[in-house]
Amino acid sequence: MAKTRGLPDREQIIKRMWRLVSARAGDAVKLACFPPEGWQDTEKLDLDALTEFKRGSNGVVELKFVDRGRLLERLLDAVDHSGEDQVDRFLQAMEEQGG
Repeated sequence: MAKTRGLPDREQIIKRMWRLVSARAGDAVKLACFPPEGWQDTEKLDLDALTEFKRGSNGVVELKFVDRGRLLERLLDAVDHSGEDQVDRFLQAMEEQGG
């Protein structure tokens, strides 16, 4: 039976949390370095960890990212309460994905 599209399951949420924790900031910094008229192919940028982007009229750029420390705490808590088998499956899946 095919799963209908809806809320992600627990494992998908944990994987998404891991991707956010390990996301890099480089593309967000690149975005900040160029004026808006120079933004091309922004859909190809990895901006998952970016939560806020502001460019003031004076040229000051402010970038805010996910709180990795807090996210890691939540991820650890989620993994700790999921049982040994689920933790092993999660880690194995991460290794298989190269992440």
